[in-house]
Amino acid sequence: MHKKYLVTIIIVTYNAEKHIVDVLESLISRINEQTEVIIIDGLSTDNTINIIKKYQKYISKFISEKDSGIYDAMNKGVSMASGKYILFLGADDQLVINLQELSGLLLDEKTIYYGDVLLSPSNKLYGGEFSTAKLINRNICHQSILFPKTVFEEYQYGDDYKLMEDYVMNLKLWSSKNFKFNYLEKTISVYNITGLSSTTEDVDFRKDSFKLIFRYFGVLGVGIKLFNPIKNFFKSSKSSLA
Repeated sequence: MHKKYLVTIIIVTYNAEKHIVDVLESLISRINEQTEVIIIDGLSTDNTINIIKKYQKYISKFISEKDSGIYDAMNKGVSMASGKYILFLGADDQLVINLQELSGLLLDEKTIYYGDVLLSPSNKLYGGEFSTAKLINRNICHQSILFPKTVFEEYQYGDDYKLMEDYVMNLKLWSSKNFKFNYLEKTISVYNITGLSSTTEDVDFRKDSFKLIFRYFGVLGVGIKLFNPIKNFFKSSKSSLA
């Protein structure tokens, strides 16, 4: 009989020896018997795997094999997950919330729960409650979202965009009639903004961004995305004249 977990944490790693200890240490006092931890490694060639083995008593499942990118690895993790909800962390992130706090909050398997993150190294809080307009102009941080496993019975991460498929997923789910988003006023994790996804631009996503907004939110969504830079321009112009 398979153990029933409330939350599965999926951590994708590749040559992460400089950071992996921090995320694994952050789990120790914050996970519980209702937490499953899955690590998907992309055949690391540094000391990552040896470090992971030292924490094996906290890790439910671990594989190391070649993948076609971070979202392929995430899809693999999802296929192995047993939890009702899934939280993705990067190898250079850290869990902040004690998952016991969520046991009475994660109730509806058609609801996507999200909170805030602390940005590292600035220590600034990012997130807050999102509206359609806010999502069209910025993403909900992936490391702050608890997805019900039922999401991945209908959707999986695509391979069109190297770094922004999680944003595409959020746009798709927000516009879906099958799921709703619910904001939890809680800090979920520390998100390291010096990682690859924050320091490298996804050129293909930038090129297709208006097309994607139109696909999920129609003409009104495109108008919101067009209006925001204009609003910001006048705001900055006004402050420079003050």
